[in-house]
Amino acid sequence: MSDVAPLASELRLAVHRLTRRLRQQTSTDGLTLTQTSALAVIWREGPLSAGDLATREQVRPPSITRVLGALESMGLVGREDNPRDGRQVVVRITPLGQKRMDAYVLERELWLTEQLEDFEPEEQDVLRKAAGLLDRLAAR
Repeated sequence: MSDVAPLASELRLAVHRLTRRLRQQTSTDGLTLTQTSALAVIWREGPLSAGDLATREQVRPPSITRVLGALESMGLVGREDNPRDGRQVVVRITPLGQKRMDAYVLERELWLTEQLEDFEPEEQDVLRKAAGLLDRLAAR
């Protein structure tokens, strides 16, 4: 076993617990985690084809089609012609979807800000550095 294996285990557990805790801070208003995740990708990255979204979410195209159908029926996303390829459509967040995501993120960030205020400045610096490293790890 590698000498970083215990670190991998600790990181996995810590990230899992923090993610679960953040989820508890906001209401999904009837959205599944998969729907929330897909909506967040569209919110963050802008209009995408269903195929691109499926790739980013690491799911099969039929699954993302069902997710998009549900989001569209709730008025959170809309489909439009792809300006680069008329045979495809792209999915864009609607004003209602934008409002929903803005509130969702704000709730989580307010909770996290309150928690971080209890940490010493040196600990906040460590977490600031760790955030960059975790982002780099997630991009691999």
